[in-house]
Amino acid sequence: MLVLGATQAHAQATGESARVDAPAKLAQDRAAAQSPSDGDDTVMGDDIVVTAQKREQRITDVPMAISAYSADALERIGGTELSKVSAITPGFVIQLQDKFAPGFSVRGITSNDFQPQAELRVAVFQDGMPVTQATASYTEIFDVDRIEVERGPQSTLHGRSALNGGVSIYQKRAADTFGVEAKVAGGNYSYWSAQAVVNLPVSDTLAVRIGGLARQRDGFVSDTQSDRTYNAVNAQALRFAARWTPSADFEMNLIATYDRDDTRGGVPFKSRTFLPLDQKTGAIVGDLNFWTPTHLDTFGSFREPMFKRDIVNISSTLDWQLNDRLSFTSVTGFRWADAFQSGDNDGTPTNIIAYEQRNYGYQVSQELRLNFKDVGPFQGFVGASAFRADNGMDFSLGYDERAMALLLGGQLQALAPRGLTNAQINALLGPTAAALKPFHIDQQVSHAKIMTYDVFADVTADLAPGLQLFGGGRVTFDKKEASLQGLTPLGVSRLTGRGLLLQPTPGGAVVAGENRSNTLTGRAGLRYSVTSDVNLYAVYGIGKRPEVVQVLNTGVVQIIPAESLQSAEAGIKTRALGGRLTGDLSIYHYRYSNFQTLGTVNGTIGTINAGKADATGIEAQLSYTPINGIRLFGSYGWNKARFKNGVYDGNRFRNSPDNKYAIGADFYADVAGGRFSFAPLYSWQSKMFFDDNNDRPDLQVRTPAAYSDRVVDEYQGSFGLLSARLSFTGTGERWSFALVGDNLTDEKFIVDAGNTGDNFGIPTFIAGTRRTYRAEFGVKF
Repeated sequence: MLVLGATQAHAQATGESARVDAPAKLAQDRAAAQSPSDGDDTVMGDDIVVTAQKREQRITDVPMAISAYSADALERIGGTELSKVSAITPGFVIQLQDKFAPGFSVRGITSNDFQPQAELRVAVFQDGMPVTQATASYTEIFDVDRIEVERGPQSTLHGRSALNGGVSIYQKRAADTFGVEAKVAGGNYSYWSAQAVVNLPVSDTLAVRIGGLARQRDGFVSDTQSDRTYNAVNAQALRFAARWTPSADFEMNLIATYDRDDTRGGVPFKSRTFLPLDQKTGAIVGDLNFWTPTHLDTFGSFREPMFKRDIVNISSTLDWQLNDRLSFTSVTGFRWADAFQSGDNDGTPTNIIAYEQRNYGYQVSQELRLNFKDVGPFQGFVGASAFRADNGMDFSLGYDERAMALLLGGQLQALAPRGLTNAQINALLGPTAAALKPFHIDQQVSHAKIMTYDVFADVTADLAPGLQLFGGGRVTFDKKEASLQGLTPLGVSRLTGRGLLLQPTPGGAVVAGENRSNTLTGRAGLRYSVTSDVNLYAVYGIGKRPEVVQVLNTGVVQIIPAESLQSAEAGIKTRALGGRLTGDLSIYHYRYSNFQTLGTVNGTIGTINAGKADATGIEAQLSYTPINGIRLFGSYGWNKARFKNGVYDGNRFRNSPDNKYAIGADFYADVAGGRFSFAPLYSWQSKMFFDDNNDRPDLQVRTPAAYSDRVVDEYQGSFGLLSARLSFTGTGERWSFALVGDNLTDEKFIVDAGNTGDNFGIPTFIAGTRRTYRAEFGVKF
């Protein structure tokens, strides 16, 4: 259900409508979906049109839990990033330690596996095309038409990557009217941004849209020895769209996007075990707080802490109205991404462990779909799709063997919290230090090819006035090829005679395996319209995450069994008071078999079968405009997700708070020359763990004992964030000025904990965003 949304009248006026199945006929549907109002074109809570079921529908008519946000709605709350969307959406959490490693969690299930053959559980789509690389899933929210968040299993509609939900991002399409938009902004942490978009009708049948964005911001954790900051932003984005409409029943849209990131500093891994030391003097130059300054750096041949990424996405959508009952849609996609990151993952100024990681790949996809309606009592679609991905990952860990000698032996941990500088470590080792390498590398090179073919259908039948039965299924034919090569490029470790943390494959050879599998998913349910504005629904679904090929450095090839999900959900959606009140309520229960989680298997990060799990939850959203000038909205989600057997029995899912809510408002007043608006927003979530082991001491016992982590601190307790936007928009929306603030109370929180150091009882912690504010000035004509 919609929390915030612009009216469809505005969308039609700007040409920024949702993707259509039949360009000419669906104008009537849009008009029917338009919410009555008091003449205000930006009433929150309008019944926005979405395409979650592969056709345009009012959001209140869609029998699933869904939230949708228009560009105007995002603008109103200062939503320039997906993290703001997650803050106001029940059941949706984004764990953003940085753009390289985002975690999308829907109803307790997280997708942030970076292996090339990984199967995501929460799908991310850009203009109808699936994004299969986690490292390329979080991009700039710029010139966006709308964002849809579908909660719950969507495998039938969107494929296996949507096991537990999907996030769909739709860029604005070219319109048939001339327009120019520009905006500049500046704020604290040396923030600045500039963006511009031009929409140009070339002819009666062709229109193009071109836009560009540049954005920079210093990181929230500063460096004690340089001007470097950690988790900074330096992003650029380009957007191009073209629309060709040679006739009233045929439309083709091309959207191409390019995103680039290039930042210094890397991730603010910070140790809360060892104090930061000046490596020259041995003086303490900081503290153990995760948000205070430190010094992190790589060493040896590794590049300094940095993040660099390039993403190209091209999507072409063809819509052809064959007749009054049939329409044909083709979606063709290409995506290429190359991301590199280096950093200091021991969290201290002492040279112990550093890393470099590169994820890269390309994918092509084709979907063909035939939509039908008014075929007797039936409407729906049938279709087929093909997908191919070629992904790779190069991951290297670098070590100072002298520091590792003390760390692996447990002597270094015993010296906490002060620890030692590298010079002090060498002095303590004495003559042994000369026999150890100052820099050793363990490297793993992995690669995967994925080919998938799908056949799918979904049908809705009108059983009686107001009563519909719907059901659908998808058959997936899947082939995966995966390989792994483990290397020690600078020779074996003098400490172990092989690798240190990552072990080489036999003889340094490439170990490969492949697997073919077939997967069947489906859903069935009922929808009942009590009135045109009150809808009830109940749905049962079966989702599956296909078998995964896992190659171990021992030369063994494992087939991880398919993860399956049985889900039941019921809900109500309502629209009342002439459209001034909209809301929904849903309740659900999930049961998982062969639940897959991440762990270390023989020195290789891989998938572990954790067995059974389940989740039960309630979600609600409400938007209300009591009088002209006041808009109120809120959302709440309760999700109890737990493991049910094995060593994790009773544990919570990682990145899954039991409770989460958001409340907000938009107070506005028309005055001479324009409109003032004030939009505060407060979001809150309860305690959340960052690992499925829940940092339990009994699951942290290791040999030697110094590796054991007996302190339960790798979680984020309950916290809330306050943001607000104060703006003035001139008459005719020709210009605007706004002041935007996020985390106004300067709440200190972490977005991740544990990481590589947790294997040795020295976990690291990553700080979340601090208080930010900015001023924006925009023009339109």
